[in-house]
Amino acid sequence: MPVLAQKLGIRSGQRVCLLDAPREAAALLQREMPEGMSFSETLDSGRYDVIMFWPAQLGGLAERFGELQRRIVPDGAIWTVIPKVRYAGARGVDFCWEEMQAAALKTDLVDNKTASLSEEEYGTRFVIRKERRGRYT
Repeated sequence: MPVLAQKLGIRSGQRVCLLDAPREAAALLQREMPEGMSFSETLDSGRYDVIMFWPAQLGGLAERFGELQRRIVPDGAIWTVIPKVRYAGARGVDFCWEEMQAAALKTDLVDNKTASLSEEEYGTRFVIRKERRGRYT
């Protein structure tokens, strides 16, 4: 299994959405994922095992997380990818990790892992809290 897929907990046969992904990031992820993946770059019908999400602004982010948590399977994950601090300004991202985390925690999501994806980006994995997963079956 490719190292990046293993780091992100993505396995063959899963359904993955790359939401608002920069072209380079989408190409890297598709190259580094195991065979048999089902990729989408828009939210179509059905649920996903993993949504990789690149937020651009803080406004409305809690609502967006609320929408995304309903689009993953109960034991799925949302990886929120943001630029590392030294690259954030050049990419037009004016919020910090703590603000992004606070937006997610207003929903049924909780963060449980971070991972470096490239020299410029890192991701935080959010999952639906175990005691609340029954709401999403």
